[in-house]
Amino acid sequence: MKKRVSILALLLAASGPLSAAEICATMGATQFVDSEQYCVSSVLAPQAGNRYGPENLFDGDRSTAWCEGVQGTGAGQYITLTINGAPQFSRLIFENGYGKSQAAYWENARIRTVEVLTDTGIRVVGHLPDSPLESYIDLPRLLNHRQVRITILDVYPGTRYSDTCLSALAADFEAAEQMMNPMVPVMPRPYSPPTIVPAPGSVSTIEDLPDLPPN
Repeated sequence: MKKRVSILALLLAASGPLSAAEICATMGATQFVDSEQYCVSSVLAPQAGNRYGPENLFDGDRSTAWCEGVQGTGAGQYITLTINGAPQFSRLIFENGYGKSQAAYWENARIRTVEVLTDTGIRVVGHLPDSPLESYIDLPRLLNHRQVRITILDVYPGTRYSDTCLSALAADFEAAEQMMNPMVPVMPRPYSPPTIVPAPGSVSTIEDLPDLPPN
């Protein structure tokens, strides 16, 4: 245990100083975990009855999101996920942007590039697509990662606001279970893909296909 803590301390120290104003929310026991704590470096102040705290990352509601609350694009802001009593995993699941509506998605910034640090000594830089659909970042080894920090490095700019938002974040325990027990089916999570529309200012055209030659 002491060795693992020292590895994490060295990695996080190298990534920059910790914030004294972290905001945290805890998710209770599930099929896979005893609990998970989500801590974020900043939160956008509530607006028009909407709140943007870390609890939105695990509430299962695509219309809510964590939005960072600093000036600028949010580069350097982070989420620390602390996992208690869980199996091994090697993948993180993301739902990018603010999924409340199509307008909210495009108007706010979305994450483009992140750095992932784990207490097991792994450092990964990953890229997320500019889409509200589920996307993934794979870790190189299937391990009992107990603390993971995801730091924003770069973003897709919003058309109206500079706030960067993320609708969901989770460790993918289901994929790990399937990997270790390929004969045991894993029930898919209920999922209803949102409608994808072109970004503002883009043009979509459909060309007519040529007629087929007569037989």
